[in-house]
Amino acid sequence: MTGIELNLTTEFVTDLKPEEPIQVDVEQSTESVIDLLREQKAGAALVNRGGRLAGIFTERDVLRLLAKGADLSVPIEQYMGTSVVYLKRTDVVASAITKMSEGGYRRLPIVDQNGNATALVTTADVLHYLVEHFPETIYNLPPTTANSVQEREGA
Repeated sequence: MTGIELNLTTEFVTDLKPEEPIQVDVEQSTESVIDLLREQKAGAALVNRGGRLAGIFTERDVLRLLAKGADLSVPIEQYMGTSVVYLKRTDVVASAITKMSEGGYRRLPIVDQNGNATALVTTADVLHYLVEHFPETIYNLPPTTANSVQEREGA
């Protein structure tokens, strides 16, 4: 096992220095959550019911709702994603990378044993961790063309 593999399988997701998440209640209006995301310059809010994680609302959700002219006065519960993939404090970094990679997630909440969200791991957290801990490996990777995008993304 190389140094990078050893670290990824022995260090916990809390070593990624995750940020404190924006948390809202299921009854909060969608418009107020969007305003909060804009004010905080954040990409996601964790939605709680009775203090426990019940869903997630992301910038992708905002774009989807705005594009279809949705009613933003309704509770966030109507638009939040409810199938939240999450991490536990005891999960290792490799687990976070695997879940993000396989599911296409850019953010994963960390929850405690009671289901309360305590932090939010982002892809940026993972990238900063890799560069900080393995600069020789990251900066010396040869360029590859196999992973290049064949079509333009977006408009």
